[in-house]
Amino acid sequence: MEESKELKEALERLSKWAYDLSRCAGKSTEEAEAFWERLKNDNAVLREFAYYYDYRDFLCELKIGRYTIADILVWQMDHFRAHMDRSDSANRYDKDRLLFSTFDTLLDMRDNPDKIIKEYEEETGIDISGGWYTH
Repeated sequence: MEESKELKEALERLSKWAYDLSRCAGKSTEEAEAFWERLKNDNAVLREFAYYYDYRDFLCELKIGRYTIADILVWQMDHFRAHMDRSDSANRYDKDRLLFSTFDTLLDMRDNPDKIIKEYEEETGIDISGGWYTH
């Protein structure tokens, strides 16, 4: 009984944080709801999200192909950097949007890994040949 109460409280904290993160990333209430629904229905991504919430670091336990959440973050940062040269450089200092996009992309990757991996390997966001950097 106690474990169920603790689990419920943990999920409530994560839900609140998912909504707060979505709002800070400029997402609508509907987008925040969709994000939380997807997140809570994928145990592996939810575990990564919960770990980040607790430790402000990436667990990197979940791999899709050869990619982890940290790889997605690097890719997202490269693409956000590309926006810095533009006049609409809101992404320059938007860590919440970057973090939201990283977890949202991980969820997308779970749904359609081949499509997302192909995009990452073809669109490096940096001037190197031979694909995307991974650790």
